[in-house]
Amino acid sequence: MEVKSLHKVLTRQINKYLTPECLQNETFQQFIRAVNDSYNNFDRDKELFEHSAALNERDYSEINRKLKEEIAQRRQSVEKLIEAIYLIDVPEEESMPNFEPNNLVGLVDFLQRQIEYRKSIEAELRLAKEVAENATQAKSDFLSMMSHEIRTPLNGIVGMTYLMLQEEVPPNLIENLKTLQFSIEHLQALINDILDFSKIEAGKVELEETNFSLKQLVSNIKRAQQTKAQENGNRIRLMVDDDIPDSLIGDSLRIGQVLTNLVSNAIKFTHEGTITIELSLQSRTDDRASIYVSVQDTGIGIAPEKQQDIFSMFTQANSATTRKFGGTGLGLVITKRLLELHGSTIKVESEEGKGSTFYFTLNLATGNSPAPTAALPDAVDDQTLKGVRVLLVEDYPVNVKVALKFLHKWGLEVDTAENGLVGLTKFQTGNYDLILMDLQMPVMDGYTASQEIRKLSPTMPIIALTASATFSNKDRAIGVGINDYVTKPFNPKDLFHKIVKYSQRQLPV
Repeated sequence: MEVKSLHKVLTRQINKYLTPECLQNETFQQFIRAVNDSYNNFDRDKELFEHSAALNERDYSEINRKLKEEIAQRRQSVEKLIEAIYLIDVPEEESMPNFEPNNLVGLVDFLQRQIEYRKSIEAELRLAKEVAENATQAKSDFLSMMSHEIRTPLNGIVGMTYLMLQEEVPPNLIENLKTLQFSIEHLQALINDILDFSKIEAGKVELEETNFSLKQLVSNIKRAQQTKAQENGNRIRLMVDDDIPDSLIGDSLRIGQVLTNLVSNAIKFTHEGTITIELSLQSRTDDRASIYVSVQDTGIGIAPEKQQDIFSMFTQANSATTRKFGGTGLGLVITKRLLELHGSTIKVESEEGKGSTFYFTLNLATGNSPAPTAALPDAVDDQTLKGVRVLLVEDYPVNVKVALKFLHKWGLEVDTAENGLVGLTKFQTGNYDLILMDLQMPVMDGYTASQEIRKLSPTMPIIALTASATFSNKDRAIGVGINDYVTKPFNPKDLFHKIVKYSQRQLPV
């Protein structure tokens, strides 16, 4: 047999201990081959074992390294968790224990108690939130009810006073009627302030974006306030920068409300003096204009320590002011909040006995098209609306009487209904150009009646003539398809122009 082909160890042993004759024996050769296979198998097993041992050692080293990292991370996490736990506000009856990083059972038990405590606190907060929301809703409902209940009889007083002033009455009676009219306007202003404040507090004021002329707006405000100013022996001066754009984009109603509040306040607290309204252009780009606005008076002024208090709700400079001049103390609060909605801040400079200056800056977009022309003319005639057929849906007899006096005076043909159901029935059988709809009525309210009328006629003009003046009432009215809204006590000119608009009649030029 070939000895060189055998395992090297076996080859050395054969060469050392066996003779060539032994290797010639067939049986012995088989034995040598078996031993050779054993040597080869041993070498393979040894090699596999060594390889396996090397792999296991590397794996063990890697696993050990990862375990050490995880232990370190866990310890660090537990330590961070313990640090965070010490920052937790625990109930007064429970003291903060001293935690050991290895005491996970105690740690988990403490956290479980805190989670349960937090859940109880959240449940209490949810309950408190529900109570607050219910209270807010109750306040809103109360304001809505009180507004309606006060405005309903007030409408009769306002309407009758206005009509009597149009008639020929003795001079002493005219003086009494003017005093009555002043008291009514004062009462209306108080109610409007409270409703406006409620609307702003509820976050329900959304600014409109329409083209308007700020110059024209200020001119209209001056004209509207002129009579009151003259009653106090005041004059109103208007200083307007010619560079102010003719057309701006913004909420003219709210900006007008701000300016009216400031001018009205200036007139109230000034006697035999001057109120100056100033508009000046501060800067302008291609699409925006920054405009400085101020209202200055020569009135009683405000003490330095009181100048910020006047922007707090229900607060005036001193209690004597309330007794002497009246008011809710909400006018400047509303002004401040409205300007904040415009991204502006109202400021005041004042000296007692020498007057005050309220000023702010408006940053408005400029319009690309001409602003709408001035408001409708003041004239109310008895020819423009002659022959217009109106359905008046109203349940309060005094308000029916007041409305009929105006409508008949303007030449309208009027049919009446004492509730929404009667109004719906009359609409189905009658032929009308326009509907004046009260909202809160027995049997069927104005919302439901308007909704049913809309199903029959999508185009019939419906104007809400109502004492319900809150934002929720107006939103609901628009939602059921009512075209416009006139609040009682109504200004006859406003109602006249609304009817002109929706009956598509042309005012005389």
